[in-house]
Amino acid sequence: MKGNKNLYEVILVLDVRTDEKEKEDVLAKVTGWLEGVAGKVTKKDHTGGKALAYKIKGQDKGDFWTLEVEGEKPLKLKEVSLFLNRETKIIRYLILKRR
Repeated sequence: MKGNKNLYEVILVLDVRTDEKEKEDVLAKVTGWLEGVAGKVTKKDHTGGKALAYKIKGQDKGDFWTLEVEGEKPLKLKEVSLFLNRETKIIRYLILKRR
């Protein structure tokens, strides 16, 4: 089926103690990597700092970002998880497949 795109939302929660320059670096690194393996990051949305339901790595607040990813081939979730787990400024993430 030609024209079928794989659409994903990658939601990142960054450590609130991270300064703006480091946040930009992390987002640029993640965006560049996703574009290399998936296709294109079509939207990057900062939803702001929010309180977490429970503490994660000693944090009770997080800085939330949503990336919309579009590509011809499906994401290899194991590979994406491995990459995101290695980034120390990301305290949690969620990958959603959209239809």
